Amino acid sequence: MLQRVQTTDGRDVLVRREGDALDVLGPWDGGRILDAVPDASAARLDAADATPLPFLREGAKILCVGLNYRPHIEEMGREAPEYPTLFAKFVDSFVGPADDIVRPADVDQLDWEGEIGVVIGAPVRTASADDADGAALGAVALNDVTSRGHQYRTTQWLQGKALDSLSPIGSLLAPLADDLEIVTRVDGEEVQRGRLDELVFGVADLIAYCSSIVRLRPGDVIATGTPGGVGHGMQPPRHLQPGQLLETELTRDGSSIETLRNRVRDGAATAAQP
Repeated sequence: MLQRVQTTDGRDVLVRREGDALDVLGPWDGGRILDAVPDASAARLDAADATPLPFLREGAKILCVGLNYRPHIEEMGREAPEYPTLFAKFVDSFVGPADDIVRPADVDQLDWEGEIGVVIGAPVRTASADDADGAALGAVALNDVTSRGHQYRTTQWLQGKALDSLSPIGSLLAPLADDLEIVTRVDGEEVQRGRLDELVFGVADLIAYCSSIVRLRPGDVIATGTPGGVGHGMQPPRHLQPGQLLETELTRDGSSIETLRNRVRDGAATAAQP
């Protein structure tokens, strides 16, 4: 599997990971993920000498899909959509696999949404579902952490979804497979679990649909949606509090691929409302 890490001497590199052994493939550059990855490595790195960094290129588009697991649709009181429900996040919306989630002081309804993110590996525009099937490079764990208070200020979700530095994303790119599963835990309690093959709109259909709207480039990400179990849908609603640990784990066939571990802490208020 491919991973983005920072070495102890400060280099940002792309590696191939096999257990605790990392083969350095070269400097990190979002464009490199399209290249044929060489068989021979330039150097070998021990996992203890590497810090995972977000598998996210600067300037990438992050397209997110809402209401794409039926249990989540039901818990939010919605109808199954005819078309994928799309919104955007930005590179600045994300933090790394072990970074703190800094909750703005005026946000009191911070919610978790564990998701499988699909990383695009080839340019694609107006593709059919068959053509789109080969455009995905792999999958990463992410959590679409959401400020529900901001989200429901208007009918447009962007302001609740794209707040700066709230959403963790993984460093490890896993091969795409139907049995990939995302698991969310809060302080060790499992609150969400969903498989890629349970989506209302599957990966190829999502890539085809998104590419009919905007050109997809290598390193862009499609967040495929969250399963049931978000805090806002519980009775009574539950939201993330300072000090809590949010874990987002990508697994396959019962084996862990990567777990994001992000502690929530308080920060400054967001900009004043108009």
